[in-house]
Amino acid sequence: MSREYLKSAVMFGFFLVVIGVAMAKLHGSYLADTPSAVTHPAVVSHGDGPLGISAHLVQDKIFFGGDGTVSLALTMSADAAAVVSEDDGVSQHVDMVVVLDQSGSMSGQKIEYARQSILDLLSSLSSQDRFALIGYADRVWRYADLNYVTDTNRRGLQNLVGQLTPGGNTNLGGGLQEGINTLLAAGKIGNVEKVILISDGLANRGVVDPESLGNMASVAIQKEFAVSTVGVGEDFNEQLMTAIADRGAGNYYYLANPQSFAAIFQQEFQHAKNVAARAVEISLPLPDGVSLLYASGYPVSVSGNRAVVHPGDLLAGQTRKLFLTLQFPTSSETIYQLQGLAVRYLHQGQPYTATFSTSLQIACVNNPDEVVASIVQEEWEQKVLQEDFNALRERVALEMKQGKKQEALQQIDSYYQQQNMLNAEIGSAKVSVHLDEEVNELRDMVEQTFTGSAPQVEMQQKTNAKFLQYEGYKERRAQK
Repeated sequence: MSREYLKSAVMFGFFLVVIGVAMAKLHGSYLADTPSAVTHPAVVSHGDGPLGISAHLVQDKIFFGGDGTVSLALTMSADAAAVVSEDDGVSQHVDMVVVLDQSGSMSGQKIEYARQSILDLLSSLSSQDRFALIGYADRVWRYADLNYVTDTNRRGLQNLVGQLTPGGNTNLGGGLQEGINTLLAAGKIGNVEKVILISDGLANRGVVDPESLGNMASVAIQKEFAVSTVGVGEDFNEQLMTAIADRGAGNYYYLANPQSFAAIFQQEFQHAKNVAARAVEISLPLPDGVSLLYASGYPVSVSGNRAVVHPGDLLAGQTRKLFLTLQFPTSSETIYQLQGLAVRYLHQGQPYTATFSTSLQIACVNNPDEVVASIVQEEWEQKVLQEDFNALRERVALEMKQGKKQEALQQIDSYYQQQNMLNAEIGSAKVSVHLDEEVNELRDMVEQTFTGSAPQVEMQQKTNAKFLQYEGYKERRAQK
């Protein structure tokens, strides 16, 4: 592949993605005469909180007249000792509201496993934890308000769970709203608060508009709790369930087999007990004309010149790396500065802010060689494998679900060509293996999905699309 061809691609805005850590090493020559050039991004934990952050530009140069996209790698790390263990006598406790789909499609094994899993969860809760149970089908039932799980209350809840029966349609919005209202009505007592919404079908009663359901969940961010979602089987809307979880700052789970109910409940319970930073908010001031396009799949809101992202909680000892893709104007040769990046969060009910105090600089230059040279190999590799590939998986999953085989294959081919073109210059063995193996496996998966009889293809579309979308969701958001 010729150097001139690569330069032409840069000029027309191919997706140059880079994540600089040692920027001075690869491109210090261009900014060497700039006194405030960043060479050593710092990890800062402000206000004695348990959360530290580091931020690195993937590339600090963009091409004059190009698309102006630059990626910023944001790493958030929570202190392993941020949560006191039960062995020390002071454990973090949980307020948990389970919102259970009781529509007719939950009959059989699904409702049986759901019942048993709730019973298992109740046996894990202490008298300092609170639990509520909501059911929904055509109607919505508040079986139990949010109350402490004393021995007496536990027995009453166990009796209620044993009587749950399925039937009717799916008023998902009604169940979600009732779960949120139940949590809010109980008032805060310092416990980690969580709503878990379960569904195995499409919302077909009450509020069904995805945007409205997402807005319903977004109150969680204002009120500092989380909404997690669990999709069961093959007939629910995975894009909707993901959107509710993202807007509600929670987690999304896909259960192909209802036997996994118990593991999900226990995981959410244990996560809540080990949250070191909750109600996490990433805040990034944007220079004039600059946009934040993507944030590892999370919704981006912009107010004035400030972009805000809510990526959910961080657990004690957990490190998460997210990629923020920005777009800069490229109409003039100039230097842009990013400064004021902050991560706000709650720890044990108290507000903290971790700040990145160093200014990051992006130069718009008229030399494509300098742009290519500013790519930091190690960081670029991680962005390709975590952000780019998993964003591709989510797109391909949607095309598969909609029966668009050729469009799915075109997405894969376009991705392969772009990454292979850049890698011809960067020379990453990891990316070469990725393109030869993982990308080809994805292509084979699309071909297999559309092979067989019409009923087989229909089932494979549902199953493979949900699996692929879920894997992309987890990996892209660093929720492995």
